[in-house]
Amino acid sequence: MTLLSLAASETDIDVAARRLAATGRTRVPGLLGEGAERLHALLADPAHDWSRAIRNPFDIDVPAAAFDAQSDTDRQAALDQIYAEAKEGFHFIYDRLLIRRTGVGAEQTPALLKAAADLFNSAAFLAFARRLTGDDRIVFADGQATRYLPGHFLNRHTDANEASGRLYAYVLNLTPRWRAEWGGQLQFLDAEGEVTESLIPVFDALNVFRVPQSHAVSVVAPFAGAPRYSITGWWRSQAPV
Repeated sequence: MTLLSLAASETDIDVAARRLAATGRTRVPGLLGEGAERLHALLADPAHDWSRAIRNPFDIDVPAAAFDAQSDTDRQAALDQIYAEAKEGFHFIYDRLLIRRTGVGAEQTPALLKAAADLFNSAAFLAFARRLTGDDRIVFADGQATRYLPGHFLNRHTDANEASGRLYAYVLNLTPRWRAEWGGQLQFLDAEGEVTESLIPVFDALNVFRVPQSHAVSVVAPFAGAPRYSITGWWRSQAPV
């Protein structure tokens, strides 16, 4: 049985392709159909050992459970430092599960997440990516599962990284219900820092945008009714060696 498959309609793909060509960003609704429901159920399972991504000089994550197990005083002190550094500079805090199909750590990756990575690198899906973007350079898609909890955010950045062959960024939204008031919106900014477009994480919608492009994920509100789940990554011009 195929665990996941592309379910987006031909019409929606064509409409999204025209928007991407005109604006540099787009959204494809209904990407996986029932597969998105299965992925949400997987990510919502409390058994997972999420890592907490926090910008630091060592470029390493910490176990989310260990961060949360600190005393209230120590945890708040850590958050205060993160928020202070984020006030004027680039910073982030969110949780993630790396998706490893082979090699070290692959045994810890749930089968359904491996299936998502397999789908995203299948001939049919890469053909979809090239059709959507009109870019035949796309040969590989990486990815990670992410979870934004209240207080989590990702400050403005451009995703620029020519050495890695990044061409387009994507976000597959996997929270069944989300309100704009809960934050966690994918925001695009112009050269003056004005928000030119803000997208709420609509369930099973694939957001795609050309890189480099200034964007951010707004802070998730303390009253948000659910974690903000997604699978994110880049469509690249080269596969890892």
